[in-house]
Amino acid sequence: MPSPAGVIDHLHEHEIHILLKTITLYVISVTHEHFLLLTPEPLFALLRQHPCAQSQKVSLCEYQHSADNIEQTITTLMFTLPALQNSYQSSHLKTLASRLNNAKSTHSISANTLPKKSRLALFAGVSPSAIRLDNKKLARNDDKSKGKA
Repeated sequence: MPSPAGVIDHLHEHEIHILLKTITLYVISVTHEHFLLLTPEPLFALLRQHPCAQSQKVSLCEYQHSADNIEQTITTLMFTLPALQNSYQSSHLKTLASRLNNAKSTHSISANTLPKKSRLALFAGVSPSAIRLDNKKLARNDDKSKGKA
């Protein structure tokens, strides 16, 4: 598997642009042009290594600097938010496998446009076989649908 920095070479300029548009950085202003990042954003750190990223814009969510609320803001963004998000997100690899499988089976996206599983695995830093659906869950869903027929 290539290093995370090596993955950046496999991304197209339009992909960098789209990915950067989806990122919101949570910051406080130090000066009019300088900001302090309140939570780590590893994807942004990776994407900004690409030469075309230097001219792209990202969304900033600016918090007012005050001794009373900055610590609360940081702990909320770094701990509470991920804990709450966990309830609504399944494994990213399973979600990816499900989306890929659904797009292939419904032909909702052109096969030429769909990324190959090997390319997605390269970006995720895993083997292509790690991007798979939970077969136990599928079997349970199949049993339920058979019972209703």
